[in-house]
Amino acid sequence: MIKNLYFIALFACVSIQIQAQHWKWTVGLNSTDYQYKSSTGDVIDYIKPLGGVHASFRYNKELVDTTDLISKFSKTAIFFGNHQKLAKIASLFRYELGVNINQFNATGDIQNIILNYQTNFIGLHAAFGPELKIYKGFSIAVQGNLGAQKLFTGVQTQISNSKNINYNLADNENFSPIHMMLGYNIEIHKLLTDKTSMFISYQKNTTLHGWTEGKPSLNFTPTSLSIGLKISKF
Repeated sequence: MIKNLYFIALFACVSIQIQAQHWKWTVGLNSTDYQYKSSTGDVIDYIKPLGGVHASFRYNKELVDTTDLISKFSKTAIFFGNHQKLAKIASLFRYELGVNINQFNATGDIQNIILNYQTNFIGLHAAFGPELKIYKGFSIAVQGNLGAQKLFTGVQTQISNSKNINYNLADNENFSPIHMMLGYNIEIHKLLTDKTSMFISYQKNTTLHGWTEGKPSLNFTPTSLSIGLKISKF
């Protein structure tokens, strides 16, 4: 019995050591549309996008790691061993979890009053989708995104007659809640070494606030363009 336990433990250690893991860092820019509706349902279009920073750190892993399965004798390994085409398809899909920081900034003017919004959000990120090799070290990844953002700091500055008035957005009901976001991400990767690659990323997301009669609503729709580094560990 003890020998069997040692044997199982040995294979578990081997499995952990060879299991593929990927770590991704990105940095780039956001351009954020403020989709604002008044309490009467009128669409407000005087607020325009202003650039802001986007950065993230993410853990990325294959849904099914065929290399990992070779060292296992589990029901999952046996199943995919008997269905190799399904295993190959499943191995194309990856999931990832991460954290990010975002600036969702905007500017506009109304009745000769300039409005500037400077914000800093922190958030969580989850994504799922395939990554396909296309040509000589290049691959493309397409993912669906789900995330949550929380305002860390934010200021609305009103500029009128050379006077600046600042309002803390932490007390604003359109900015202060936790914002759930849904969207997609497209990445093009270039392999540099067997464990390192660089990529460019295009990401589009939006918050999911509905409008209720008698109350204003605001949705953030950021478009992000980033460059990133992916390091793999086996």
